[in-house]
Amino acid sequence: MHAPSRNRYSATVRWAHWLTVLAVVAAYLLVEVGDDEDHGGAVGPAMQGHYLAGLAVLALLAVRVLGMALGPRPPIVPAPGHISVLAARITHLALYLFLLAQPVLGILAVNYAGEAVTLPWSGTPLPALVHADPGAREFVEELHESLGEIFYWVIGLHVVAALWHHFIKRDNTLRRML
Repeated sequence: MHAPSRNRYSATVRWAHWLTVLAVVAAYLLVEVGDDEDHGGAVGPAMQGHYLAGLAVLALLAVRVLGMALGPRPPIVPAPGHISVLAARITHLALYLFLLAQPVLGILAVNYAGEAVTLPWSGTPLPALVHADPGAREFVEELHESLGEIFYWVIGLHVVAALWHHFIKRDNTLRRML
């Protein structure tokens, strides 16, 4: 991993962050298109892309967590107050939990439908985490969708906070990730 400058996160963490942003946006857009597809019960290209985006989110989360654990965190200058630090920690914890929960719930929903998640466009199936269960599938799908809607708000809070730090507080919070 690249060592970060004193003012920015490592290149690995920054790339993983922005690739995660792209994967989350892709997942949201592709599921909207995929909901409108009808392929006679087969998974269409948009939903295959949605699956790939979800798997990418999960893989990038591992990279981010490892990168954050192994590398130093550049300080915010000027240092924020205790309430800002607590709010940031809670928001980041929520973001990371969503980034973990959403792909896992998606995989569980597919598995509960009696299907294997396959690596998109290759047909290589991933091992099923659970056996088919239509009742559990319905519950997990609804939870996946509901959390997806709540995740919009958490993402929005994160973006607004980053912009607030950049334009109002005029600290280096956002620049550390650019």
